[in-house]
Amino acid sequence: MSDKKIADLLQGDSGNWFATKVVANAPLIMALFANVVIIVADIRAYDVLQTLTDSWWKSAMAVIGGCAIPFVIWEISWQYNHTTEIWRTISLIMAGFAFATSLFLGVADYTGWQGVWTDWLLAGVVLATGVHAVVGLLYYYNDPDVARRRHKAQALGTMQDQQLNAQVAGHLLESGRGLLGIIGALESQYDPEDVAAVLRILEGKRKNEPTRTKMVRQFAKDVPELKADKGNPQAGERKQ
Repeated sequence: MSDKKIADLLQGDSGNWFATKVVANAPLIMALFANVVIIVADIRAYDVLQTLTDSWWKSAMAVIGGCAIPFVIWEISWQYNHTTEIWRTISLIMAGFAFATSLFLGVADYTGWQGVWTDWLLAGVVLATGVHAVVGLLYYYNDPDVARRRHKAQALGTMQDQQLNAQVAGHLLESGRGLLGIIGALESQYDPEDVAAVLRILEGKRKNEPTRTKMVRQFAKDVPELKADKGNPQAGERKQ
């Protein structure tokens, strides 16, 4: 006895099979019991709707879409390890809502939902299914793992956009450098006003309207490299 540890004594077989085989598995037994009750309630709901609507497919869609599948989905969502506590609570509420819908449909024939009220009953089931769908989408988009993947994709997309913008800016700077170099060479040979007038005529501008050349020069004010290369078309080549 002295050689045995206390942990061994506590974990030893007490000889009571009911305690070790049944009571010890109480959570699993309760889960099975709850799901069996849900199945029975759904079968009862289908039977009632079949009697009220005389349509098997309407009854099946109402029970499957408004009760059975939502309950199983929310039961799984509640057990998801990475979900937040808020959405874990919402999952329990929605599972209870699905079960309550099943119970309500199961007693519809006792509570007087016959005749024209049957259409209202089915409409309520459709709305309940829509609620499950909307809350399910919110659950998905607010999941931490999904949010991390979405943020990663957004970051990669932003980087690609910036890379494309940089490439476009490089092409514009190269074209602008060449254009200013050509105009600078013309202005060194001719009167700058005559060059501007000819360019205005070629572009179909009025006398006082700014030409594209003037806009390029305005753009060059913000880009010192273009301004420095004006009149020196070979400067860009020497820099490269």
